[in-house]
Amino acid sequence: MKRITLILKGMAMGTADVIPGVSGGTLALILGIYKELVDTIKGLSPTILFLCLTWLKNGRTSEDFEKIREEFDRLNIMFLVPLGTGIVSAIVVGSVIIPSLMESYPVAMRALFFGLIAASVFVPFRMIKIGSAPQVATVALMAALGGAAGFVISNPANSFSSSRTWTTVTPAESMPLKDVLRRGPSSLSAEQVFWDEKNTALRDAVETNDAETFAKLAVLKEQHKEPAFDKKTLKARSEPYQTVSVPKGTPVDMPQPTLWFVFLAGLIAICAMILPGISGSYILLIFGVYFFVLNSLKGFLSLAASGEFSTVHLAYVSVFCAGCLIGILSFARLLSYLLDKHAPLTLGVLVGLMVGCLRGIWPFRDETSGVAKNIMPAQFDETVISAIVACLLGAAVVAGFTWLGRSRSEGEAVNA
Repeated sequence: MKRITLILKGMAMGTADVIPGVSGGTLALILGIYKELVDTIKGLSPTILFLCLTWLKNGRTSEDFEKIREEFDRLNIMFLVPLGTGIVSAIVVGSVIIPSLMESYPVAMRALFFGLIAASVFVPFRMIKIGSAPQVATVALMAALGGAAGFVISNPANSFSSSRTWTTVTPAESMPLKDVLRRGPSSLSAEQVFWDEKNTALRDAVETNDAETFAKLAVLKEQHKEPAFDKKTLKARSEPYQTVSVPKGTPVDMPQPTLWFVFLAGLIAICAMILPGISGSYILLIFGVYFFVLNSLKGFLSLAASGEFSTVHLAYVSVFCAGCLIGILSFARLLSYLLDKHAPLTLGVLVGLMVGCLRGIWPFRDETSGVAKNIMPAQFDETVISAIVACLLGAAVVAGFTWLGRSRSEGEAVNA
């Protein structure tokens, strides 16, 4: 039963991870497994692999097997495996369902998650144990600093440029633009690459070979004069361009971030997995490498499936994964230390961070200028009513998850 519960909690965290502006760390906090998750990640090490090799090398002795079992228990594998199974399965399913819901019902969905995060602020707030007036003032100051940081980070208009280099891909045969971008790979969306000033030859070739498609894209360009920055809008606007056929021998210029910048983006974004309030995909979007990482991974897999090996794609994927690995292991150690030694201050920062990050999931947003910004609704209508209902539903979900987390803690206390 405990494993099934962990799988369900992992599924809740995984679902949160695919939602723009929502963090799986928020759900871990609500569910009462936040500290155990941080400590488990902190304790991960390759020691068990060496112990297994020693066990095989020494003839599978009982002494060596006992060391493996002790290390297995220390790593808390029975917690990590079912939780990880739930997270991965929810990410796979959620990546299909959640984006379409966000596109079809953006206000209601953002309101749902706004209510979820807002209600969950009380979870770390209740955990703060302080006594003296100076402690109260210090915790309040740390909460204010965390709130300010979250408010700045979660600005929906954020978009930072990366250090870029340019590469040219000339397909040996006609292929869809999305496949060309994966061969680069590209850090821009299909729409951005198509209309970039460097790709005049691409547009001329498409217009010559398929004038009807080019005319449709020209109309779309007039409709989308202002640039887009949020992930949902970028993806929706790029879909008509992905299937555009790039004629054989047509050069396509596309930008790529430098390796060190991809490493840095992975290092920072992965920390969002265990920080409540911040979404990892949102951080990648801010850094301008969301599409690049996606194109790198998909390009590497598609080329490998066709029998081609790309050292460029492998380098970028490896550097990004290395950044994620180093980031989560080092940050988990730091966070675990802070929670053990300076719990009130750390929880104060987390409370402020969660409150500040509510800016990034505010239900009502204006994107007509091409730069997303939060607004107040002009009138009290069905949209506002649905947002209120969704917000209350999100708060109710938090109440349910909080009860589930308490039940687990109380059950463990009784069995202890």
